[in-house]
Amino acid sequence: MKLKTMILLSSLSCLCSSSLLKADFNSLVYDRFSENILNSFDVSGAFLAELKAKNSLKTNSAEGRWDYFLQKFDSSYEFIPILKSMIAQAGIPQEFLFLAMAESEFSTRAYSPKKASGIWQLMPVTAKQLGLKINDYIDERRDPIKSTQAAIKYLQFLYKITGQWYLAAMAYNCGVGRLQKAIKEAKTTDIDVLLDDKKKYLPKETRDYMRMILGMSVAFNNIDKLKSEDREYLLNRGAMNTLASVNIKAGTLLESIAKGAGMSLAELKTYNRQFRYDFLPPGYNEYAVYIPYEKLAYFKQNFKEEENPNEMFVLHKVKQGETLSSISKRYKVSIQELKITNNLKNSFLSINQKLIVPIIRKNHQKLAQKG
Repeated sequence: MKLKTMILLSSLSCLCSSSLLKADFNSLVYDRFSENILNSFDVSGAFLAELKAKNSLKTNSAEGRWDYFLQKFDSSYEFIPILKSMIAQAGIPQEFLFLAMAESEFSTRAYSPKKASGIWQLMPVTAKQLGLKINDYIDERRDPIKSTQAAIKYLQFLYKITGQWYLAAMAYNCGVGRLQKAIKEAKTTDIDVLLDDKKKYLPKETRDYMRMILGMSVAFNNIDKLKSEDREYLLNRGAMNTLASVNIKAGTLLESIAKGAGMSLAELKTYNRQFRYDFLPPGYNEYAVYIPYEKLAYFKQNFKEEENPNEMFVLHKVKQGETLSSISKRYKVSIQELKITNNLKNSFLSINQKLIVPIIRKNHQKLAQKG
């Protein structure tokens, strides 16, 4: 078992009370700090007047939505410092973390009707082109770290095409082709013109999306406001939070990993949404599993690896005429085992339904010979 530790030492200043968040958005003013934040997106500081005029937090329903966003940041706090650090090291403005917030409300479970998934809402084709695995066992779009690595590649690609970070953000939301069409119609790349609500060069979703990202970047990073509210401690909150990436053999039960780390299965799964089932996908040598760094020493002492975990499970697609009885006979497992493993309430199966079958090594060898 290989251990790779990622020490997360990056501080995060964006966690604050909901009342403070609202106050920041409702009192956006032009100052050197706000100008620098906008400049990081290649946007002039003068655009702050537009953000204030279009402030989306003037309604009670919008305020509730921002409260929800803040809760999402808080619940995902274990990952945020390293993601912020990854983005900064790639030469991308750290405030692009709010792009992920605008895309998915910072939920690894986010899934759109268009089949985009994860924090960065990557489409299947795009994700695979960027090197992420998506199959019956795993969806790395839901892996916060690997999906962020992919999003970084994509943002760098968009920046190379557009030449401005705010244009890269727009292209991320509506697509390069749609952005280029808008620029051609507007005869300019000026942000004020492209976001014009009367001309509608860009979809309303993209116009609101850009204002949201820029507004959030200013409000969540207002250091002076934190100090004035006597909340300067938030600047260093979580600076010592750490997370460990542990490479473990394919096929290993997540429950065994959780037990080895002194955690519940549910807690471990909150850090590892990329796995579709309660075991590591078979067919590969190892997988990275995330655990809190404070659990690492305990894990090293207590985790016991299975001898051949890669041969413990197979994924079976139900064919016409197959029943739980026929499948149990084929794999030499009981019907009850199949029901428990797949959380089946009854014995009814549908064609192409996928079943996880727990098998032992000798059965695996015989099945391999049968093909």
